Amino acid sequence: MKNFAIILFALILMICATASAKNVTVTGTGATPSDAENDALRAAVENTLGVLVDSATLVQNSMLIDDQIYTQSRGFVNDYQILRREQVGNLWRVTINATVDDQPNSRLMNELTRLGIINVQLRNPKIAVYVPEQHLNYNFGGGSGGETAIVKTLLNAGFSQVVEVGTGLSYANPMSMNAAQMRQAAQDYGADIMIVGESFSEGVGDVGDYLPGNQRTNMQACRARVEAKMFIVRTGQVIAADGKYGSAYDNSQAIAAKKALAKAGDEMGNYFVEQITGMYTSRQGVEVVVYGADFSKINAVQVALGKVNRVKYVNLSSYEGGRAVFSVQYGGSPQTLFNELQAVTNAELTLQALAYNTLTIAVR
Repeated sequence: MKNFAIILFALILMICATASAKNVTVTGTGATPSDAENDALRAAVENTLGVLVDSATLVQNSMLIDDQIYTQSRGFVNDYQILRREQVGNLWRVTINATVDDQPNSRLMNELTRLGIINVQLRNPKIAVYVPEQHLNYNFGGGSGGETAIVKTLLNAGFSQVVEVGTGLSYANPMSMNAAQMRQAAQDYGADIMIVGESFSEGVGDVGDYLPGNQRTNMQACRARVEAKMFIVRTGQVIAADGKYGSAYDNSQAIAAKKALAKAGDEMGNYFVEQITGMYTSRQGVEVVVYGADFSKINAVQVALGKVNRVKYVNLSSYEGGRAVFSVQYGGSPQTLFNELQAVTNAELTLQALAYNTLTIAVR
């Protein structure tokens, strides 16, 4: 378990390291060079909001956004470079290249969340998953192992509104679905977020072919790959895409293929959990309920919480009769928090219950 947590944590660091702010080139106009520069900064932020927020919400909240966001545009821009400044008649035109911080913990995202511009229902979104499978040697019947594994991982992470589409849709190549097709499919299931993709498995011979001596074992080995992308229905924005591999063996190639698909789907599901929680819950907080025989055990959990990366603060909200409640600011799912807790403490932790923003554990 600890090794798994360490590996998962390393993957999370890789994901976070690849995140980058939005870079745009825009032009502003004004009566003075300073006015034109400020107008360009506003245009840079406006351009970014067009990706983060759907047009209907922008129109509905236009006055609020004007007053609270656009008037503070300079504060949402990490840095910028003036590319051109020129006077045209009585007006000045300034073109800049600006970097707008639109990452989950940025000031811009915090303001959009505080103002209710970012849809709060995405804390527990309805997620539809459509990842049909194909075996490259011959056809197997009976569902989709990769899709089922993704759904199971999302449910285990505390997302309670997950729909496994299965044969409810029919697209020859789901990864090639355009924005309109994805939006229509998501709307058919009332989804806030939709995951679409495809999965493949292939027999690769007897396990003995890969062992010293090449002795036959009558155990069939299979490899699988699950490819998928995830998008927000309201804006049509694709927020994550990746592919994961899995391998397995069994005396039945059909079962080996299903096992391999399940492993790849589990990896894919963990990736999507981190993407969703990293984007929408890094500012929300997780409640950690701890049951311990004495306070020293509970204190050990509090110390361990402070060691977990992406935990911003830990506050003991209440303690009574061996039950403690901690308020934790954490950029991930409760399941991942439990795994990381186990990795940083020698205390014996037992998982009692999971919800989307609540983790309940016992410590001995």
